[in-house]
Amino acid sequence: MGKKKKKEASALRCELETYHLQGVSLWLDGRPSSPKEIVKACRVAEEGAYMRDYVQNDKGEVVWVSFDKVKE
Repeated sequence: MGKKKKKEASALRCELETYHLQGVSLWLDGRPSSPKEIVKACRVAEEGAYMRDYVQNDKGEVVWVSFDKVKE
């Protein structure tokens, strides 16, 4: 993995760990997941990429982040 990809994976993991610690639900392809599982899936994704979807409550706080694979 190149230096840029490692930096992106590290930034994503940091972001997801922060959400996880705040009690935000993390989902990968329709199932509850950990930051580690999501980062791994995004890193090894072939023939596609993962699209993020952020769900907020009425106060504008992120309460749910889902990653769904999309084909290119």
